Amino acid sequence: MRNPFRLGIAHGNAFCNRVTEKGQLTQNMRSGIHTVVYAPRRYGKSSLALAVAEKLDMVSIYVDLFSVTCTEEVAEKLYRAIVKELGRGAADHESLAKKILASFKNLRLRLEFNQATASPEFSVSLGDERAEVHLEGLIGSLDDYCQRQGIRVCLILDEFQEICELKVSFQIEALLRGGMQHAKHVSFLMMGSRRTILKDMFEDKKRPFYKSALVMALPSIASEEFSTFLIERYADSGKVLNRADAAEMVEFTGGYPYYVQKIAMLHFDLEGEAGVAEAKRQLMESESGDFESIYLGLTNHQKRLLGAVAKIHPAEIHSQAFLTAGRLGSQGGVQTSLAKLKKLDLVEQCGGEWRVVDPIFEKWLAA
Repeated sequence: MRNPFRLGIAHGNAFCNRVTEKGQLTQNMRSGIHTVVYAPRRYGKSSLALAVAEKLDMVSIYVDLFSVTCTEEVAEKLYRAIVKELGRGAADHESLAKKILASFKNLRLRLEFNQATASPEFSVSLGDERAEVHLEGLIGSLDDYCQRQGIRVCLILDEFQEICELKVSFQIEALLRGGMQHAKHVSFLMMGSRRTILKDMFEDKKRPFYKSALVMALPSIASEEFSTFLIERYADSGKVLNRADAAEMVEFTGGYPYYVQKIAMLHFDLEGEAGVAEAKRQLMESESGDFESIYLGLTNHQKRLLGAVAKIHPAEIHSQAFLTAGRLGSQGGVQTSLAKLKKLDLVEQCGGEWRVVDPIFEKWLAA
């Protein structure tokens, strides 16, 4: 019996609802309303973006910026994704190359034979021009190509906030902002997980992207909706999941999409009477390595603050009672550590109290 749950991008029936968000984002892209979607890591942003792309009557170009380390990589990733998508299904590659180069005048293309796929593919090169020159004209070139070919494009930039980690991040923002501002045939859908950084990019008056896009927080999925989703996925695969067990798995994971999928995946393969308790144990055990890596990367004071937040859920993080209970010292020290934890998207203020963003990490810390 095939397990219906998968980790990573969720497609088709594996994607849980998000009807409202898909509808809004689809309409925004069709209307040319550039949009930023932010949510914690592993919250289903990439799956949502690709689900939106499937609904659009536009060419959708997906670019993952998570691993970029320099300006050259930003330009190359953008070019590769653009050329790959524009060339999808092309029968005449030479004719396609001429069309692309007519708009992307600084780009260098080379047609190569991919032995793995047994088909010709383009490789891209920045040539002798600096990466900044490419970024300055890249969006305008894409817009020009769209106008020439009578098409529209949705450019999906995943983990967009990662460009802020680069030395010349402000310049990159300014260059991309200029292209975005003048594009008539390209709609931007930008996704990000480090929410403090991403919000600053679009809400700080001193930043190039200030008020250039609609900023949208991705809400949680209702517990009842997620429970029904699990029950239906079990039924589709020939198994019965009772509502109480489904609700317990959703509650334990805080409705966090990645963890809901993972605990259900673990539970689905359990035999006998092991039940939800064993799936919980396996989930905690499987994630402990990642949690240890995050924890070891913090200073001792940041560890104490993070642990205190996990156990106490303070309403006022600078109160003397909380500082004493957490052995946190001065308010100044807390302010410094809090800024770092917020930048890493490890803590947030939600529902009148401070919490660890990742609900399973919070349980691990509290334990």
